Amino acid sequence: MKCREFQKLIEAYLAETIEEPQRKRFEEHFFRCRKCFLGLKISETLQRKEVRIPLMERPRQAVFRILKPMLVMSSLFLLILLSVFVLRQQRHSARLQELSHFDLPLYHQGELRGLPDVGTEVEEDFSRAMRHFRSREFRAALDILEQPSLADAGYPKVDFFRAIAYLGQNEAEKAGAILDAIIQDMDPAYFDEALYYKGFVLLRQGRMEAARTQFEKIARMLSPMAGKARVMVQKIDDLS
Repeated sequence: MKCREFQKLIEAYLAETIEEPQRKRFEEHFFRCRKCFLGLKISETLQRKEVRIPLMERPRQAVFRILKPMLVMSSLFLLILLSVFVLRQQRHSARLQELSHFDLPLYHQGELRGLPDVGTEVEEDFSRAMRHFRSREFRAALDILEQPSLADAGYPKVDFFRAIAYLGQNEAEKAGAILDAIIQDMDPAYFDEALYYKGFVLLRQGRMEAARTQFEKIARMLSPMAGKARVMVQKIDDLS
């Protein structure tokens, strides 16, 4: 129902002579259109109340006295709408936060995919960092992974897990920069994983549509991460 049609039916609605099909459409519009909501309430007040304006009362005061109940009702209506909006936003934020939670990538001690031979001390430091990582103690893990012997060595495996640790710390910008470098280098050891976890970086940045595009790209690939990516696409669609 359009506002013009609504206005024509106000008198019939107040007089209760409106037909039932029109009544339903009228009331649906009434609750959706704030302008018509206020117009109907003002008409209802003026029709059902006897308005008396004392001679000594200023016109502006009289108008305010007449419209005061409408202003109160309008404020209540807006408060309800605002409450509903805030509640929806809180639920959406909570679901988005839940959606951006990720499973930790697998790590096998001593497995050095794509890494050159390294010394025992470096491997021990990395293993120590990964023990913190598996316990989701990401800050403690980063304290080790950021040491020059690891961070500056250019090991794809160290860089990848360092990015995921940053992601766990909710430092999405740093995580994204490292993952982008791995993707750009097209390192076969962590290319697919970097593409997948870049989707979570985008979710942490609130870029849900970009995250969906990222996961959808992986879902179409012949990748071991394709199945997980399809699940994430479906979860994002459900949230939307």
